[in-house]
Amino acid sequence: MQELLTLINLFQKTKFKINGILNIILEPNSEMERFYEAIASGAVQTDEDAKSVFPEYGKNPNRLHTIKGKLKERLNDSILLLDFRESSFTERQKAFFECSKKWAASMILISKNARENAINILENLLRHTLRYEFTELTLDILRTLRLHYGVLEGDQKKFDQIEEQINRFEEVWIMERKTEGFYAELVTRFVRTKSLKDTVSEKARHYFDQVKPFLEQCDSFKVQFFGRLIEIVIYDSINDYANTARLCENALAFFEKKEYTSSIVLQVFNYNLFVCYLNLQQFEKCLQLADKNQELFEDGSYNWFKLQELYFLTAMHSGKYLDAAQTCLKVFSHPNFEQQPAPVNELWKIFESYTYLLARVGIIPGNKQTGKFKVSKFLNEIQVFSKDKAGMNIPVLVIQFLFDLAEEKWSQIIDRVENLAKYRNRYIDGQHAARSHAFIRMLELIPKSSFKLVDIEKRADAIFQQLRAVPLEAANQNHEIEIIPYEVLWTIVLNILGKPIITANQSIQSTAA
Repeated sequence: MQELLTLINLFQKTKFKINGILNIILEPNSEMERFYEAIASGAVQTDEDAKSVFPEYGKNPNRLHTIKGKLKERLNDSILLLDFRESSFTERQKAFFECSKKWAASMILISKNARENAINILENLLRHTLRYEFTELTLDILRTLRLHYGVLEGDQKKFDQIEEQINRFEEVWIMERKTEGFYAELVTRFVRTKSLKDTVSEKARHYFDQVKPFLEQCDSFKVQFFGRLIEIVIYDSINDYANTARLCENALAFFEKKEYTSSIVLQVFNYNLFVCYLNLQQFEKCLQLADKNQELFEDGSYNWFKLQELYFLTAMHSGKYLDAAQTCLKVFSHPNFEQQPAPVNELWKIFESYTYLLARVGIIPGNKQTGKFKVSKFLNEIQVFSKDKAGMNIPVLVIQFLFDLAEEKWSQIIDRVENLAKYRNRYIDGQHAARSHAFIRMLELIPKSSFKLVDIEKRADAIFQQLRAVPLEAANQNHEIEIIPYEVLWTIVLNILGKPIITANQSIQSTAA
């Protein structure tokens, strides 16, 4: 059902229905059209909904399976009829959609012996693929034209010109393929882990040494895009956010000189720039940058959810907890949330747990959902990041401990501390993950000090100073790990143990200083 929901949502968002083509694809008043409209209106979102709205499907589940399959097939066959020229798309996006459709049309024409029409389409299409630097499509067109003018027309001059172009673009394609492959290999390990970043530094430098000559000799979109991202990984991996920001700004300036605008360029480099500002605690710049570029992130897209992560973390790090909770609510209520990849979905569940903690201890107002939060259920839902022992499993362990503390489960905390210490010694390196290592040591002191506030503060002070000696922007860790900076989180711990509660509107930075 999910694939069908995604398809119908795509069709509804284009000019497809307005143009009247839907009546051609789906016969009016047919069973298929009624099923389409039920899903489009939101009345049907699951198989159970379908059986409720259409009782005949409840009596005959095979019929439901059949109509779903037929509708999905019909819509897939109609993809090329969609109009993707919405104003929200950038110039290069629109060009890609149109070029892909014309390429497909030309191939169908050739297969049906309408070769003259196809060649005319391809020659016009070539000008567009060259302008927008669609290298692979350019090569496909050139190879088709080479066969036409060489084998069928026998035009030696045309053949030689095309052969020279093919040789040139094959060299470009090889550089693009290698650069893209290097970058993909670098980031693959971080899709499901937020562990220490310095493990990738040496490899990034090795790859960049290989692609640097490509960057110097080739202005191709993919070479420049992925090559510059590899260079950014080098500096990001050593927490040099100033240089990372500089590289992002240079990349944006380079692509601004192109004849076209690319949404992926604007999204990726602005996103990385946002992360730099977040780690440098330049929160106003974060919000200004996000607001300026928000229209680039299509509502409900993967990148839109990634942007919301930065909004959330900016709010949490600047003490605007109510804003963070509102962002969390917006994400969880979005109809596309459940469709996101597991790492995105789980990350937001971890974020949400921290807003529940803030409500639980009275820092922000609670709601009906606050009382329904169950730590055990939450832990069962974290399947991907529970394996990320030196990464996002750290805030999971921390929030579990803090909920026990807030709910005064003293015996559970005492039992938990020994395992927490073993975990720290095994997975959290005191040299490379100094902040997380120090903070967990401070938590371990709570039951060892018999939960007495004065003793806890006294025994933890030296470790707290060690923590402060490694500021967040210098920490060798991913920016998502400290959902609330440890200095501030420690003041919340002390609040739970007896100090006055900090309100949501009160500045927390001075308290942590």
